[in-house]
Amino acid sequence: MAKIKKKQQVEHFEPQAELQSIADSVAGLYKKYQTQANAVLTLAIVALVVALVYSTSKAGKEAKAGQMLDSAYVLMNPPAGVAPDYTKANQALQEVVQQYGGTLSGATARYLAGNALAAAGRSEEALKTYDQFLQEHGGQKLLAAMVHQRKGYLYAGLGKREDAVKSFTQAEQLGGPGVATLELARIYEQSGAPDEAQKKYKELNEKLPATTLALEAKMKLPPPDMKPPITAPAPAK
Repeated sequence: MAKIKKKQQVEHFEPQAELQSIADSVAGLYKKYQTQANAVLTLAIVALVVALVYSTSKAGKEAKAGQMLDSAYVLMNPPAGVAPDYTKANQALQEVVQQYGGTLSGATARYLAGNALAAAGRSEEALKTYDQFLQEHGGQKLLAAMVHQRKGYLYAGLGKREDAVKSFTQAEQLGGPGVATLELARIYEQSGAPDEAQKKYKELNEKLPATTLALEAKMKLPPPDMKPPITAPAPAK
């Protein structure tokens, strides 16, 4: 009897399922590796964009752009055993930008194009692409925060510490305390600014309790001051 080969599954967007798992996934994967954190955050951004497209049942340009974005995403995140093709992914994403630059999917494509270039080791080109995004879509607050954060990692990798601090600070201002805050604390700690580092660690511990970010921050903070034991009042004579 002939064996039936199972068709290998290719990852596509499932907006509703993705949205339900975003919060837990992001919190669980931030701690150890920034590349893992970036991958989870990128998936979260793309899932939110595609969910918005499909949930509002938009036809025309937005729907077509979303389909093209999905295809490009698969090139960056292929099924197990298949190597990502960042060159083709970048080309596909540029097509989305050229044809549908005015859509939300077009803005996301510009952001992902920067990610593809960064993953391919083309840091300077990635930085230029991120700057183009900020010029064209700076009003997209969530995506802009992600772009600044990605720029921070690239600048840090290039040894441009001051630029990295500026980018992480802008990401924090737009997105609130989070991964960018932790990266700022690490930079301050490594550059001999312990007071600034402690402020960032304290901010994470206070504003994001019960998260892996807060747990890591707490390990960097000094133990709370020990209060003297309360003694019973002396008996009245």
